[in-house]
Amino acid sequence: MQFNEQYRSTCWWLTWKDLAWPDEDVTDDIRRRADSAAQTGINCALIMGAHFRWDFMPLWMNLHDMISFIGDQLHQRNILLFDHHSAVLTHRYSNQEEAKAMRLYNRHHVSFAPSRDIASEWTYKGQKLDDWRMIDLVTGKPVFLNRYTAEQFCMNNPDFKNAYYDYVKKLLAETNIDGLMCDDGIFYSGWTSCGCKWCREKFRLEYGHELPAVTDTSFWGNYRNEGFKDWIEMRFKTTGEFLDGVRKVTGDDFHLMSCCSSSASAALPRHGMTYQEFIKPCNHIMLEMGFVPAPDGNWYRAFPEQMLHLGIGRENNAFCLGLGYGFTEPIADFVWAFNKFLGSGTWFSTVKGRLGLPDSKMLSLKDDTELCGNGFNWEKTHLSVFDAVPDSELAVFFSRWSRDFYSMTDKDYTDDYSATCLDLLENNLTFDVVTTIPQASEYRVLILSSASCLDETERSALNKYLKEGGIIIASGPLGCYDKRGNKTVKPWLEQFDITCKINEPERIASFPPGSKQEDIAPACNGTFKGAEVDNNEWIEIINNGGKLLWSPARIQNSAKDLALAEHIRRFMSEEIVFPADTGWKFRLFRKGSSRIIHGLAGNFVLTYMDELEKERKGNKERRLIDSIRKSKDVSSAFSLQLRADYKNINFYAPLTGVKKKIPVNNGLISIKLDEETYYFILEAESGSQN
Repeated sequence: MQFNEQYRSTCWWLTWKDLAWPDEDVTDDIRRRADSAAQTGINCALIMGAHFRWDFMPLWMNLHDMISFIGDQLHQRNILLFDHHSAVLTHRYSNQEEAKAMRLYNRHHVSFAPSRDIASEWTYKGQKLDDWRMIDLVTGKPVFLNRYTAEQFCMNNPDFKNAYYDYVKKLLAETNIDGLMCDDGIFYSGWTSCGCKWCREKFRLEYGHELPAVTDTSFWGNYRNEGFKDWIEMRFKTTGEFLDGVRKVTGDDFHLMSCCSSSASAALPRHGMTYQEFIKPCNHIMLEMGFVPAPDGNWYRAFPEQMLHLGIGRENNAFCLGLGYGFTEPIADFVWAFNKFLGSGTWFSTVKGRLGLPDSKMLSLKDDTELCGNGFNWEKTHLSVFDAVPDSELAVFFSRWSRDFYSMTDKDYTDDYSATCLDLLENNLTFDVVTTIPQASEYRVLILSSASCLDETERSALNKYLKEGGIIIASGPLGCYDKRGNKTVKPWLEQFDITCKINEPERIASFPPGSKQEDIAPACNGTFKGAEVDNNEWIEIINNGGKLLWSPARIQNSAKDLALAEHIRRFMSEEIVFPADTGWKFRLFRKGSSRIIHGLAGNFVLTYMDELEKERKGNKERRLIDSIRKSKDVSSAFSLQLRADYKNINFYAPLTGVKKKIPVNNGLISIKLDEETYYFILEAESGSQN
């Protein structure tokens, strides 16, 4: 099916009753849910349940037949169907307590799992499944994930890879799915995996190293050891190669993505997880926003991660789906509004199986296909409003090498990147995140915060950016190390008579790596032409037609003292000026000569389904939210200043149904909102004002 819109997606949950397929009650329910999906404005559904797909091997024929029927029903209603399953995880339990935990905390998987003695005999085309398992480096036994009551197959095991790729061929042949979310192909247990013979052989043949015992801290966690850095590189390479094998099976035009909750954290080398690798074979990106807002009403803690994934998507012309979780219409509405604010497609999911409620109690909660009608149907009838791109002269650079080969904790780099994104959000400066140095014609201003590690291509590109007239605003250590975290002969800033020094803490090698490292930000200081630069002082240099502003201060400690937003605004046109201290967050988009403004309340007050909450067992982190309202510190009346000539200001409050025109008076537009409105859109057409 041709696809030219942003995604309006929900989950299509499989439950225990669906295993009765082809029972007529099941077929009737599928038709009913397909009708509901169409009425809700959904254009894509993703299979959830039957998640640990290898556990369902005896039922594959029936399962695929049911998925095919679901696809037929959805296609008749012009809705895409993606399968979503774990390629590598398998539920395994040794006793009734483990079985109980498996079904309490992962009920949504439909945990149809074999016992260990039965699983030990399972084969696929002559290969024992147990021979594919990851091996724990500490115990020498198969990796066990308590969180999932599961073991994991290894992506470097050629027998497993061939078997999984064969399964994907079978899946595509026996169903009519339009896409696949291939899940969990990372080193889930972290540094303890994997010690199987295939990982050891790959490390030996491709990198020339024998993998040492975990007691050898001359290797483990030693960021001065090139072999350990090779181990990090191999982990990222492994996860990308595994997905590349899936792509070879599906063909280039098939919709493919993977699960990725983060691409910024310093913890990612332990898992080999980043969409910077996944995007090479994938053409879709997942923005996992989790349960938003948080209980304190905050929604932007993961905003830096979401901006990075949006940036990777933009750079690779890939669709983005923002996955938000919840259980009720108020949260489905918010997840949709948040995605539109970001400029992303939407994926809403309930994950009822982790609520710790029996089926009889969950019957009072609506199906995913029934929850998103408010936002989805409004979007469906106003597609032109969302056919826009971020209107930004400003880019924030994300330094992969600073994360991969230098960061023992987030304080080394990621916290500076995140603090930068949050400071720009707080000051309502629309920006993009870039993972490569752009051209000055793309972005007038480029922000680099503590990008300690730069490769030669990035150094050259920064010089070219300045020569093109671009403005670089940099803080903290910049280009002191090469891409592998080694000191360079000439740090990048030295060409400007700037000496930048990092007061590095003691780097403690350990297993697991980073576990003994003190979580403090390395202090930075510097000189300009031999004179000491104060910590919150900006040095400004004109070079080759461009400008460089640099301060030794770390953004994570000094964002407000540095007045970063004020310095950025010196170089930006800002045709629309957003008011300060209203509690609103704004993002600006452009469509031709018109501007689209999205406003989202910065904080919320939540109420809960208290009676149902009382009956829950297990983890109560995921709350049943009954209502969501903007907090009292979010203004209901304010003005926006227009510095350009706009007319026909259209105001939309999609979730309350308000639509009106707003006049422009002396370059100001006045916004007055009711208490129910926490998200609105302004459409400003360029031209002479009437």
